[in-house]
Amino acid sequence: MFCAVLLMAFFLFIATASAEDLATRYPASLEYSKQPRSYDSAATKEDVWSLASFDYKLTDRFEVKLGSAQVVLGRHGKDVLWAAVFPETPGKIVSAGAGQGEQITSIWLRLHPARVGELFPANTVVKQGDAKLIEQANTLARHKMRSSWQQGGKPMVPLRESLIFDLETKEGSRRFYAIDTSQQTVKYVDAFRQRTLPLAVPFQPGNGAEIFDKVWNSFDREYAMFVIKPEVDWLKLRDQYRPQAVVAKNNRELAKVLSEMLAHLKDLHVYVQVNGMYVKGFNRERHFNASPVAASRLIGEINRVKGMRWGRTKDDIGYIAVDSLSNETLLNQFETALKQMQGTRGLILDIRANGGGGEPLAMKMAGYFLDQPRLYAMHQYRIGSEHSDLGAKQKRIFTPNKNWYYQGPVIVLQGEKTMSSAEAFALMLAECPNVTTMGDRTAGSSGNPRRIDAGAGIIVNLPRWIPLDINGNSFDTVGIQPDIKIQAAPKDFAKTEDPVLTAALQRLRKQSENQPGNWEQVLMPRK
Repeated sequence: MFCAVLLMAFFLFIATASAEDLATRYPASLEYSKQPRSYDSAATKEDVWSLASFDYKLTDRFEVKLGSAQVVLGRHGKDVLWAAVFPETPGKIVSAGAGQGEQITSIWLRLHPARVGELFPANTVVKQGDAKLIEQANTLARHKMRSSWQQGGKPMVPLRESLIFDLETKEGSRRFYAIDTSQQTVKYVDAFRQRTLPLAVPFQPGNGAEIFDKVWNSFDREYAMFVIKPEVDWLKLRDQYRPQAVVAKNNRELAKVLSEMLAHLKDLHVYVQVNGMYVKGFNRERHFNASPVAASRLIGEINRVKGMRWGRTKDDIGYIAVDSLSNETLLNQFETALKQMQGTRGLILDIRANGGGGEPLAMKMAGYFLDQPRLYAMHQYRIGSEHSDLGAKQKRIFTPNKNWYYQGPVIVLQGEKTMSSAEAFALMLAECPNVTTMGDRTAGSSGNPRRIDAGAGIIVNLPRWIPLDINGNSFDTVGIQPDIKIQAAPKDFAKTEDPVLTAALQRLRKQSENQPGNWEQVLMPRK
């Protein structure tokens, strides 16, 4: 009897010694913020853990149960922002509003960093897991990240009481549950049911080489910016990555090879998709120098439609935020909002959140502030087989709106999130006579791309021109500088503060005090 007790105590000691307290390993420091903020995240071999089991239950409304499994934790610093759980054998949806009884093949979890220890108790964490699962977890992340608590494809910190369980099942359905632990509620979202993780398309040996050559040759013939990126040795990159393409077993492996090669171009407009999923490629940190939440405090009541926000201060300063150029029908709403700015002593046009869309729409919007046709940008295309074979600099000109002209002072707010066609918008507005630009440099990425259908479900985005300002200088990477730079760190935009918008309001108020005038007919019909 004594020996049996001693043996049990020994095994309990071993189990306790091998357990890993993930709450201690990953101390939480980040919190949910009303001001949308996303973070880079990654998983290393030290973030893969073997689990004796995984079980989560919320009263009798929701329960999932897995036996032995492995979890990959995606983190920013020490803060865990997502988890991918892979059972050794399919688990089970024990109870739920939909999917009950189905077998679980993977779980995508969005969680607050402070809950990692609660979801993965120390007595279930056995040891470090298999690092080979990191790529599988990253594939899951690329497919599911944009489904919840994200901005620009990067994870945000959820509310502490929020949990997302996004399950793939053996039955072929995707089951998405949004849980609120404070309210004890489970919301099932059926819209995701058929948006399952696509299966990798297997290759016959050597098939990847044909697709690789199609992509490499397309860039070799059409990519114009090799001349401003002399550090890129395109032939050497082919020799380095083509052998990897030849041995790729499926389209996912090949897409990863292509993306790694193209990342050397350091071009935000270059990306690779496989089966509709974005493959991890080049990105660079770009700070969002705005706080949409602050606009209500600084401006007052804000009207909203998809892609645009507008309002007017009590002392008659107008505010229009154009957040997208993707919807041509936005032009009518823009004119309606602009007519509501009649009688304002100045207007703030905010494009800090604008990631682009259609340049023709930008031209039409900018025309309301223009006195006469003006040059706003130029570009160059490739015209020959050599990387230095560039055509003439082609000029881009925009014209005034035929009906209306806003004659008051305008301040345009821009920043590093202002990208692509929105940068062309910024260049147009900078040429308008009553406009002052303010904020920070733009993203520095405008390529007029085309999509290469490479085959096997692989799509590659190929930018084709060199973007130039009116002086013929490329603004790729360096962006477009504002007339007035506002120095501000990301922390300065916390909660309801927005130093850029505040500075714009102060400037317009001071300007109207120093130059009083009749603002009743600031929006004039064209003669």
